[in-house]
Amino acid sequence: MKRFIVLSLLSAFMLLGGAFLATAQAQSPPDNLKPTFISPTPGLYVNGWPAFTVSYPKEWEEVPPVLSNFAAGLPRPDLPPGSHLPSLNIVVLGNLLPLEDWAKIYMPVWLQLGTDIKVLSDKPSQLKDGTPAREVEFEFVAKNGPKVNNFVVMAKKDVLWVSIFLADDKGRIGEDLKKIAYSLTFLQGREEPVQVPPDVQAFLDMWCADGMSHDVKLVMAHFSDRFLWSGMGKAFVEQVWRNDPLSPIQRATTSEKAIVTVFEPRGDRAYIDGFVLSMGKNDATALKGPMMFQQIIKENGQWKWFGNQK
Repeated sequence: MKRFIVLSLLSAFMLLGGAFLATAQAQSPPDNLKPTFISPTPGLYVNGWPAFTVSYPKEWEEVPPVLSNFAAGLPRPDLPPGSHLPSLNIVVLGNLLPLEDWAKIYMPVWLQLGTDIKVLSDKPSQLKDGTPAREVEFEFVAKNGPKVNNFVVMAKKDVLWVSIFLADDKGRIGEDLKKIAYSLTFLQGREEPVQVPPDVQAFLDMWCADGMSHDVKLVMAHFSDRFLWSGMGKAFVEQVWRNDPLSPIQRATTSEKAIVTVFEPRGDRAYIDGFVLSMGKNDATALKGPMMFQQIIKENGQWKWFGNQK
């Protein structure tokens, strides 16, 4: 179960690691372009919900994301096998803090994973369409690794932070990499609900109902034992559901409704995305958070969350 998963600590860990994982002209996606998790387009990341795109060099390789939504980078034979620099990591996480409080989320983890951390710049900014953003550049020496510079552009959508991380070991981040971060473009008109089969709708309705019951066992029954989300299994989701301050347990959720904006069946699986509208007992208005898990699978006649595994 998840609703508004705060992945700050684990995401930060992987973003630092992403410097060892994972300039193009901005592309204008057609209206019918499918999200990357359904149909990848080299050089263009397309998120399901919230709907946005990020352009990156076509020659960069996509690498398996670990606690991020997407990762890609340029292979480097002079680094350990599988390493990529420069690299791109895209993270969507639930967070009620303002963007200027980014250090409260990331700095405690960076202090554990690297040394000589220096914030080189930290300032308000905006995307091409005028959306308010935050721009941060910092450097650090990763444990057992080289000195790496990072550049991040963060923007908010509802209760979500969308963060675009670029990393390189060639000194201050250049304009070519900064253009990748600033290619972040929120797409309009992609929040309209789509119809899903009755059994899928019944699955989502029961998932929401069990979430409001605050019964962890009921919630986890909606996840396949083979569930994986960026390498993390059911146990990870359960801990998030118990401990996340934005989870239904912590917010004492009183109502939830799943709205599907992306649906594509593939045999016994289906790609699915959208958002969940939820109200807590102390909320003045409903919060809108992502479904996030991207796939469901039918097991013994019942739909269950399957994750973002291939």
